[in-house]
Amino acid sequence: MKYAISYVSTASSNLGEEEIQKILDYSRNWNMDHHITGILLYSEGNFFQVLEGEKQLVEELFKRIKNDARHYDIIKIFSKDIVEERFTGYKADFISVDSRYRENDLTTYLAQIDKLNPGIQTSVKYILKNFSEGIK
Repeated sequence: MKYAISYVSTASSNLGEEEIQKILDYSRNWNMDHHITGILLYSEGNFFQVLEGEKQLVEELFKRIKNDARHYDIIKIFSKDIVEERFTGYKADFISVDSRYRENDLTTYLAQIDKLNPGIQTSVKYILKNFSEGIK
């Protein structure tokens, strides 16, 4: 059975940019290797993630995520059974005011969210737009 989880969290204050980039890179590679689709975004001290894949694997991954001391105040947005993945692949990126931010990337992420169940789209779009507030 396929499953999806989304959450936001606050990065630990001792995480530097290099460590955050390592988290993004590791997450992208691990999730792609394990056929997990979704996104992981970092902006202004916060993470936003959507994970999709086999239910047992996604649930086990989320347990590890909840126990990771590199972030806290984890707020689950949704968790639910799904018929099929809505994201194509897995992306992990910074969303920030510096040169790494590209407005087209945010548009791409919002387009991926359009593929989610309509009942969830509004909440996730609201969080993502607020998550990226002030970077344009």
